Amino acid sequence: MLAKLNKLKNWQVALFIVILGFAVFSVGLNSPFRDDDLSQIVNAVPVHSISSIKLFFEGGTFYNGQGMAPLTGVFYRPLQTTIYSLIYAIAGAYSLTFHLLQLILYISSAYILYLVFRYSFNKILALFLAAVFLVQPINSQVVFAIPQLTDVLFFFFGILAIWLLLRFKLTKSLWLVALCLFLSLLAKETAVIFIIIALLYLFWFNRDRLYKFIGIMVLPVTAYLMLRINAVGLVSKSLNAPIDKLDWGGRLLTAPSIMQFYLTKFIFPWKLATSYFWTNQTFSLRHVLLPLMIDLAVIALAIYLALVIRKKVSKELYYTYLFFAVWAFIGLIPYLQIIPIDMTACETWFYLSMAGFLGMIGVILVTFQSHISPKWFLIIAVLLIGMLGVRSTIRGNDWRNPISLAYKDIAASPDNFIAYKNIALDNFNQGNYYEAKIYSLRSIDIFPNGAAYNTLGQALSVLGNYPGAVQAFTTGMRYQNLNALYENRAALTAGYGSPATNTQFLLTAVKMFPQDSKIWFYLAIQEYRDSDPNHAKAAISQAYKYWQPNDTISFNTVSAIYSRIMSNAPLDVTFNPNP
Repeated sequence: MLAKLNKLKNWQVALFIVILGFAVFSVGLNSPFRDDDLSQIVNAVPVHSISSIKLFFEGGTFYNGQGMAPLTGVFYRPLQTTIYSLIYAIAGAYSLTFHLLQLILYISSAYILYLVFRYSFNKILALFLAAVFLVQPINSQVVFAIPQLTDVLFFFFGILAIWLLLRFKLTKSLWLVALCLFLSLLAKETAVIFIIIALLYLFWFNRDRLYKFIGIMVLPVTAYLMLRINAVGLVSKSLNAPIDKLDWGGRLLTAPSIMQFYLTKFIFPWKLATSYFWTNQTFSLRHVLLPLMIDLAVIALAIYLALVIRKKVSKELYYTYLFFAVWAFIGLIPYLQIIPIDMTACETWFYLSMAGFLGMIGVILVTFQSHISPKWFLIIAVLLIGMLGVRSTIRGNDWRNPISLAYKDIAASPDNFIAYKNIALDNFNQGNYYEAKIYSLRSIDIFPNGAAYNTLGQALSVLGNYPGAVQAFTTGMRYQNLNALYENRAALTAGYGSPATNTQFLLTAVKMFPQDSKIWFYLAIQEYRDSDPNHAKAAISQAYKYWQPNDTISFNTVSAIYSRIMSNAPLDVTFNPNP
């Protein structure tokens, strides 16, 4: 059996990986848009036109009511947004096409990783390691969550660059490697680790091309830095999670538990969540010392195995182990919160490091192969891949229902304020306004955020507590400049508040969001009521001009108000705080 497997051709391995990948992950292909999908795709006006590609290189990734202008946010991911736009141009706002492309790229990355492993291991071992990488449950979010296209893209082009570096030895091939690394950078800044991995490989195994590669990489790295600095700056903070507000000492106390989290989830991928937000602000035995001891034990074990491998096998295999070990551990460095990012931990952040850890395991298995029965290895490999695959499929069912996913998140990550916010919004959409209020307050209690304040304000509006709604929207604006907060506060001006206060707010709001049709709409109504018909006509013209098909106010409504204001007809607007 093993002899036959070792004779597999590359196309047969590719076919096996494709079948396995679709068998495990096809359950998530029909998962709906959720969370960031709305502000990055569904409501993102520039993304709906491929003519806007230039804008994707001039800003972030989120749409916040700015119209045909660069997107906002601290993340520079122009390749991700460009792919979104191309898919939207071809198939429209159908989540299936986004999921399908993501799965294809994910499966392709697993196959390319197999090709990389083949330079160090036989076919059976390389296939086993690539298959584990493919079906590992903590990688499942990379497939099921559309925003994680950024991870799929950066890994695909990064691992392709490493394979090209191994496959071709001519200097001119380094230009193709550089192009792949540049595309990887445009997908996610973490791609800088692939550059380090490439440099490390050349230093240890092909030093003749090292300085040529460094010279070639100057151009793409410089181009990327110039684009990034112009768009979002070199380093920026999101301040959207508890870890972002933690001082240096607190982040150091949290770092050991972060590393232990990834090591634990890699071995026992059971209770999974889309994001984690714990912090350790003070020293404790359970949350700081114990994780630190586990981390140090793992590092000590890795060093001990390096010494054993050095004695037992060839020098080249020893350096292969060191190569994968550095790959594994430097892949974790950006996520230890030295520079805080928008979650304490996320399963997708182990995606790159996992390939390195699997490479280390491969070298260990080769070193001790004389002690391993081929028959038992094959049995254990099949069982392991089967169990991991079933777990990933089960996880895929969670993604098919956003609210079920939110409850799963809370079970695995009790401090997940985003999950509480999502449950609040779902309750509001279902007409359960009191429950929406309760869950919004729970989200805010864990970590104050604009989205939860927005849902709270909407719930209070429908419940008739207009002063409370105004306070909720206003407070939310202190945390995030979400256009939804301003839109919903603007809607209240149609039936609540003093004319002077309402007008002042609306004028401020349209300055912040000059292409927001809804805010212009309510400003026109307010100014018309203030007996200022000229300004009202200018405002309703702007509302008419910037109206978009996904606006919450229908085009017929905007047109009707436009006609009445332009003809100086009486205006009678029925107050509805949440149209």
